[in-house]
Amino acid sequence: MSSSRGRSSTKSWQRLSFGKRQTRTGQLSSEEAQHRRWMQILLLSFQVLLVTFLIGWMSPGQDLLSDPGVGRWIELLAVVLLIHVGSLLLSRTMNPDSSWPLGRSFMLLSGFLIANWIILQDPTVSVMLLPVPLLGMVLGFLLKPMQAILISAAAVVFTVLMVLERQPQIDAVAMGLAQFLGILVAVQGVQKVRSRTRILTIGFLAGLTQAIGNLLLEPLAFRDLDVTAFVVTLPMQDAMWSLVGGISAGVLITSALPFMERWFDVLTEIRLVELADTHRPLLNEFSLLAPGSFQHSLMVGQLAEEAANTIGANGLLCRVGALYHDIGKMNKPGYFVENMQGGDNVHDRLSPEMSRLVVIAHVKDGKSIAEEERLPQPIVDMIPMHHGTSVVEFFFHKKAQQVDEEEADRTREAFRYPGPKPTFREAGILMLADGVEASSRTLSDPTPARVRQHVRNIIQARTGDGQLDECELTMSDLHGIEDAFVRVLSAIHHGRVKYPGDAVPQQQDSGENGSTGSGDSGEENSTAASVTARRR
Repeated sequence: MSSSRGRSSTKSWQRLSFGKRQTRTGQLSSEEAQHRRWMQILLLSFQVLLVTFLIGWMSPGQDLLSDPGVGRWIELLAVVLLIHVGSLLLSRTMNPDSSWPLGRSFMLLSGFLIANWIILQDPTVSVMLLPVPLLGMVLGFLLKPMQAILISAAAVVFTVLMVLERQPQIDAVAMGLAQFLGILVAVQGVQKVRSRTRILTIGFLAGLTQAIGNLLLEPLAFRDLDVTAFVVTLPMQDAMWSLVGGISAGVLITSALPFMERWFDVLTEIRLVELADTHRPLLNEFSLLAPGSFQHSLMVGQLAEEAANTIGANGLLCRVGALYHDIGKMNKPGYFVENMQGGDNVHDRLSPEMSRLVVIAHVKDGKSIAEEERLPQPIVDMIPMHHGTSVVEFFFHKKAQQVDEEEADRTREAFRYPGPKPTFREAGILMLADGVEASSRTLSDPTPARVRQHVRNIIQARTGDGQLDECELTMSDLHGIEDAFVRVLSAIHHGRVKYPGDAVPQQQDSGENGSTGSGDSGEENSTAASVTARRR
C-alpha cells in the first residue's frame, strides 16, 4: 500500500485567507461584494421574468399584442416582483447576519415551477399531484428551515397563480393552504433525519397532511355525507392524489439524495451517519496503519459528541470530524507514540526543527487525503482547525533548552501549526476534545476533582492562546463543554476491583504512552516517548 497521496487543488474560497488576496483584503472584498450584488440583481431579474412568463403563459388564448394583454402581463410582473422582494426582505429581517442563498433558491424554485408548468399542460391531471412535498423535502435538506419555509411560501403562491390562470374554478385558498401545510411537514420532517427509511415516512406524512388539509378546507367536501358518493368526489380524488404525490416525493428523494449532496455541496445527517461507519475503506486503512491514532480518534469522537450535544451543537458532525482529524498520521505512523511498540525514539536522532516539521505535516497530509477522498468540506476544514495555530510545545521547549531566552522567544512562532483557527463551534469543540483526551492519559490518579481541574486547564490554555477567538463558543458553552468532558473522562477512568491473584497492579495509561502531560493536543507530546520509527 503506497504511503504517498496526491494533493488536490486548493479551493477558491480557501485562497481568501492564505493567498495574495490577504494583502489586498479591503479592495478585493469591496469589489467582490459589488460583483456579488450585481449577480444577485441579475439572478433576481431573470427569475422574475421567468416566473412571470410561466404563470402568464398558462392562460389559454392570451393575446400579448393587445392592450389588455399587455396590461395583464405588467400586472402579473408587478405581483411576482413584489413576492420576490418581500421574501428577501422578510428573510433579512428574521436573520440579518445570514446571506440569502439566491442562486440555489433560483435553481430550485425555477425547476419546481417549470415542472408545474409542464404538468398543468394536461388539464386531466389533478393539481394536487404537483410536486409540492418534493420541493419541501429538497429545501429542508439543502437550506435552513426558515429559508426553506419562505421559499416554499413563494412557490405555493406562484403555483396558485399558475393554477388559477389555467383552471379559474379551483378554490385557490384551500389549495394553497393544503399545499403549504404539506410543505411545512416536509421541511420540518427532514431536519436531523438519519435514515433513508425515515425519508419515505416523511413523504407519506407530508402527502397525508396535504390530503387532510384539502378535505377539511374544501367547502364542498362534506356537503353530502353519502359514503358511496363521497369516495368518487373531486375533493376525495384530490386527497388521494396528494397522498400519492407525497409518497412519490419520498421515493425520489431517497434515490436522488446522494446526487443532491454532491451537486449542492451540502452535508446531511444521513451522509454523516455513512461517514461514521468505521468499516469504510479509508477508516479501515487508518485503523490498520495507525491503530493507536485510530483509537485516540474514537475517544476524541466520544468526548466531542457529548460536549456538542450538551451545548446544542451538531454532535454527529463532531464525532465524524474526530474520526478523520488524524488521518494524516497514516503517512508516518511511526513518528507518533500511540502507534509504536517500544524501542528507540526516532526523534532522539532528529533536531527539534525536523521533529516539528514531521509533527505539523500530519495536518497537511490529512487535509490532502480528505480532499482526495472527497470528504465533505466541513470535515476537511476540521482537520487543520483541530490544532489551529497552537504551538508544538514539546519540541519548542526542547529547542528552547538549546538557545538563550531571547532566541527562544523569537523561535516560538516558528513552532506553531499553520492553522487556521476554528471558525465554527464544532471545530472548536474538536480542538478541546483532542487536547483533553491526549493529555488526560498522563493523569496518575484520575479522580473526578483532578479530571475537572485538568480539563479546565486545557480549556483555559486554548482560550488564553486565542485559539477560540474566531468560533462562536461562549463562556456558557465552555462551562457546558467542561462538564461534558468530565462526565466522559470520569467514566473512562473508572475504578476497578483488584481480583485475588493479580501479581501486578494495573498500570496507568501515562506509563504506556510516555506523554509529558504539557497540556497540548497530544501528538507532539506523545512523539517524545521512547518508541521505534516504523516507516511505510
